[in-house]
Amino acid sequence: MLNRIRRWPLRTRLGTLVTALCACAMAATAFAWVVSGDAAVIVTVELAGLTGVAVVSTAVVRRELRPLERAADTADAIAAGGFGHRLTVAATDPTTEVGRLTEALNGMLEQIQAALSARERSEERMRQFVADASHELRTPLQSLRGYAELYQRGALPDTAAVDEAVERMLSEIHRMTRLVESLLTLARFDVEDAADLEPVNLSRIAHDSCRDAAAVEPERPFRLAIEAEVVVLGDEAQLRSLLANLLGNVRMHTPADTPCRVEVRTTGDEVLLRVEDEGPGIPEDAVAHVFDRFYRADKGRSRTRGGSGLGLAIVAAVSELHGGRIHLDSGPGRGTRLDVVLPLVDDRHFP
Repeated sequence: MLNRIRRWPLRTRLGTLVTALCACAMAATAFAWVVSGDAAVIVTVELAGLTGVAVVSTAVVRRELRPLERAADTADAIAAGGFGHRLTVAATDPTTEVGRLTEALNGMLEQIQAALSARERSEERMRQFVADASHELRTPLQSLRGYAELYQRGALPDTAAVDEAVERMLSEIHRMTRLVESLLTLARFDVEDAADLEPVNLSRIAHDSCRDAAAVEPERPFRLAIEAEVVVLGDEAQLRSLLANLLGNVRMHTPADTPCRVEVRTTGDEVLLRVEDEGPGIPEDAVAHVFDRFYRADKGRSRTRGGSGLGLAIVAAVSELHGGRIHLDSGPGRGTRLDVVLPLVDDRHFP
């Protein structure tokens, strides 16, 4: 019975209590009137009854509002910056006003704290991203400045020295151009969604990408296991970028005569795109970070040879936009195998 009463709204409980106390006080006054008939006794009983009503009502109201006082104290602490505080669950049933208010405020605080944490992580990633980009651009800019100052001071003795300086400057400009294009690609991926995806022949893209890679490195053996007419839902330009970065990663980090195997096949209602090499592999402590932007497993690798550290970040971004997932299997001395799994589209829907 007591638990059932606790589920009543606060105004109902307090109204019922005050009504019952007033009824008891009136009953006591009537009883004194009937029994004694003395005016002094009747007034005394009536005053005692009203005093009892006031005292009991005040005590009950203070008890019922105590959780709200604790909630106010907690709110003050949260307003002062203590976002880890939470309201104590009310002793009353969660169906009461105080219980529902406590649960609602705690839920709101959880969402606010999650949003603030996400914002802090995003700002930290942005600061790191800007710092890394600035670091990557600083080196070629310093080279350009150095060669320009040498030319301005007349420190280049002959035409051959000038030609060499111009060649080095053009090389740095090309490298900065590639870096900026990669940064723009990642920035565009950060704001795009999968709304414009359409059926794309992944088999044809894989063949084209392998032919392009073979033209750049004719001495590298390419082993193809590409199933015909494999269709996925995607953006053709982005998928070509994904293949180009995977093959470019092989070219960048393995000797030129290292075999590279490219496989495209269907597995149930999914498509497996696999690029595998027999190179030196990736250190175990670096496997978890290779998809981070500007990350290099070999910190001593030159930027001209080692790239900007954005290739696999682009691969991860493209895979995510296409609703796919990535699995990397690599280790020192046993090569690298990278699988991209994408949803399959029935080739009957392919134009």
